[in-house]
Amino acid sequence: MTIAAIRLHHDQRGFTLIEILVVVVIIAIIAAVATLSIGVLGDDREMELETERLTDTIALLQEQAQLEGRDYGLRIEGAGYEFLRFDGFEQRWTNVGEDPWLRPHELPPGLAFALEIEGRLVLLRKPAGADARIPQLMAYGSGDVTPYRLTLARPDTGRRVTLIGGADGMIEIERHEPQ
Repeated sequence: MTIAAIRLHHDQRGFTLIEILVVVVIIAIIAAVATLSIGVLGDDREMELETERLTDTIALLQEQAQLEGRDYGLRIEGAGYEFLRFDGFEQRWTNVGEDPWLRPHELPPGLAFALEIEGRLVLLRKPAGADARIPQLMAYGSGDVTPYRLTLARPDTGRRVTLIGGADGMIEIERHEPQ
């Protein structure tokens, strides 16, 4: 073979295994960064989890009220909520302490509630004393429920989810994305 033939053969080589692996690793890194950034910017997992938890616990509260034939309530504050049960003997609302799902719950930082009942905005604040805790939403032993619009919002991003509860106990969910 001549030197020209050897040089020609050397110039026509393909990619080495290491070059192919480097390109695959770079593509994988770019895909991972793109997936993570879409997940971070695309949805609000914390808000979705809180919405799901709240919807499930309100449904549980309604079932509990019907099963026991007792009145239960949901007291909502700006950044948390608690479930109460009406004690007919003492004629007052008391904590529902036995069920881990119905314990008082604080929202993660950055989330807040807004509540409307009969088209009027309700002022959400901490009660003055333990005996002053009166729920805004009621689930009666008869199966009726206070109609409401409960909005879970993240004010800094403009995202919000509204739970619309009907008197029949059905809950609709409206999602509002920032413009």
